[in-house]
Amino acid sequence: MKLNESFVLLVEDREEDVELTLRAFGKAGVSNRVEVVRDGIEAIEFLEGSGSFPESNRYEAPAMMLVDINLPRLNGIQFVRRVRNMDRLRYVPVIMVTSSNEPLDLRASYDSGANSFVRKPVSTADFSSAISRICGYWLEINETPDP
Repeated sequence: MKLNESFVLLVEDREEDVELTLRAFGKAGVSNRVEVVRDGIEAIEFLEGSGSFPESNRYEAPAMMLVDINLPRLNGIQFVRRVRNMDRLRYVPVIMVTSSNEPLDLRASYDSGANSFVRKPVSTADFSSAISRICGYWLEINETPDP
C-alpha cells in the first residue's frame, strides 16, 4: 500500500488494543511509522515536543491520528478540541476508534472536530479489515491541505 510518508499517531491507553492495531497495520501493509501515546496529555506533549517528548514532533504533523475516546487525564474528545486549535494540526484527519456505542459520544466526537467515528469491531478479523479500510482511505485516497 503506497501511503503518506508521515507517521500515524495512535492515542490508546489499553495495551491489548495497541497490539491489535499494530498487527492490523502490518496486515494492511501500512508502512508509515506508528507513534503510540497512552492518553490525551501525552499526545499533546508529543505533538508539541514538550514534557516527556522534548523536540519529538514539534514540526512534523502526522498523516492521521487514531484516537480512543475513553482516555485517562485528557479524554479523546478534549484532545481533538485542543488539536483543532493548533494551526499545523487543524487539517490532520482524526479518526475516533472506540468501543463506545453512546450517541452522545458520536455527536461529541464530530462536534469536537473529528473526521470519522469508528466502533471497534469485536473480532480480530473484523478489526483488521476496518483498519485496512481506514488506512486505505485516510492515508491513500484522502487529500488534506498543507497547514
